[in-house]
Amino acid sequence: MAKTPSASSVALEPDGPQPGLRPGSDAPLARYVGSAVKGTFWTAGALIVSLAILAPLLVAGGANVIDGYAELFSATFGSFFGFGLMLVASVPLILIGLGVAVPFRAGLFNIGGEGQLLMGALLAVYVTTAAWGGGPGAFFIPLVVGFLGGAIVGGLPGVLKAWRGVNEIVTTIMLNFIVLFFIQWLLTGSLRAEDQTFAASEAANRGFRLDRLVGGHLPLGFVIAVGVAIVVYWLAQHTRAGWRQRLVGLNLRLSARQGISVPRQYFVALALGGGLAGLGGAAELIGNQFRIGPNFSPGWGFTAVAIALLARGNMLAVVPVAMFFGLLQNGESSLQANLGIPGNLVLALAAAPVIIVAAVIGYCSYRRAIMEPPDD
Repeated sequence: MAKTPSASSVALEPDGPQPGLRPGSDAPLARYVGSAVKGTFWTAGALIVSLAILAPLLVAGGANVIDGYAELFSATFGSFFGFGLMLVASVPLILIGLGVAVPFRAGLFNIGGEGQLLMGALLAVYVTTAAWGGGPGAFFIPLVVGFLGGAIVGGLPGVLKAWRGVNEIVTTIMLNFIVLFFIQWLLTGSLRAEDQTFAASEAANRGFRLDRLVGGHLPLGFVIAVGVAIVVYWLAQHTRAGWRQRLVGLNLRLSARQGISVPRQYFVALALGGGLAGLGGAAELIGNQFRIGPNFSPGWGFTAVAIALLARGNMLAVVPVAMFFGLLQNGESSLQANLGIPGNLVLALAAAPVIIVAAVIGYCSYRRAIMEPPDD
C-alpha cells in the first residue's frame, strides 16, 4: 500500500500555482514560481512543436512551406477583420474549456461539453425569440439562462457520480447524444423557423445580441469570456471552495479527513463545469450565429477537452490555448481556399500538443511513483 501523503506534500504536488503556495507561506517562493514556469514551458513548447509539424503536412499537400505559414498567420494577423474572426472563434472555446478545466481540477473528466453547450444555446433561443425584443443589458438574460441549462445537464452526471458512483465519462458522453437528438427532434417541429429552407430556429432578437467594440473588431463575447476566466481563476486559487475542489482532486482520503464532503464537491464541480459550457453555447448564439441548427457546434465540446489538458487545470491558461485553437480554425479556411490544403489537415495539428503534454504528464507521474518512499 502506498504511503498516504501529508497535507504539505499534497499541496506541492500539482503543476502551477496552488492555494497555500503564495509568497510568504511555508513553501519557498522559488518552488512556487518554478512550478508555474515549468507548466507554462511544456504547454508553450507543445504548441510550438505542433506548428513545426505543419511543415511536412504542407509538403504532403503539395504546397510551399513558407506560403503555408504565411497564409496561416495572415488569416488572423493580416487584418483587424481576421483578428476579430479569431476572437469570435475563441469565445465558445474559452468558456467550454473552462467547463472542462473546473471538473478536471477536482479529478473528474467532463466529456459532455457538447451537450451542455447545446442545451445552453437551446434555452437562450427560447429567451431571445420571445415576445419581448430585449434592450440595453438584456444579453445577460440568455447568458444566465444558458448557464443554468448547462448546469442542469452537467449536474445530472454529478448526482450519479456523487451518490451512485457512476463513471462521469460514460454519463456525460451519453448525455451529448440525448441533447443533440432532442434538439434535432425540436428542429423538425416547434423550434423550426417557418421562413427557413433548412432546419434552424428563429433568429435571436437584436435587443439580446452581443455588440462588437473597437470599430466592430472586438467582440463583446470575448471580453465576457476573459472576464469569466479571471473570476473562475480567482475562485479556484484564492477561496476555500477552490481549495476543497483541488484537494478532492489530489487525495480523496485526505479530503475526507479534512471534513470535506467528496460527493458534494463532485456534484458542484460537474454542475459548475456544465454551466460554463452552457454559457459558452449561449454566448455563441447571441454573439455570432444567432440561430441554432443541427450543425451549431463543430465539436467544441471535444476540442475543449484538449484545451483543458493543455492548460493543465490553470483557468487563465485556458484563454491563450483557446486562442491558439481559434487561430488554427481561422487559418483552416484560408489554407483551403488559397493553397488547396484540406482543412482537416490543419486541424490535425490540434492533436500534436495534446499528445506531447499527455506524455510529459505521464512521465512525471511515473517518476513520482518510482521515487515515492516505501512504507515504514
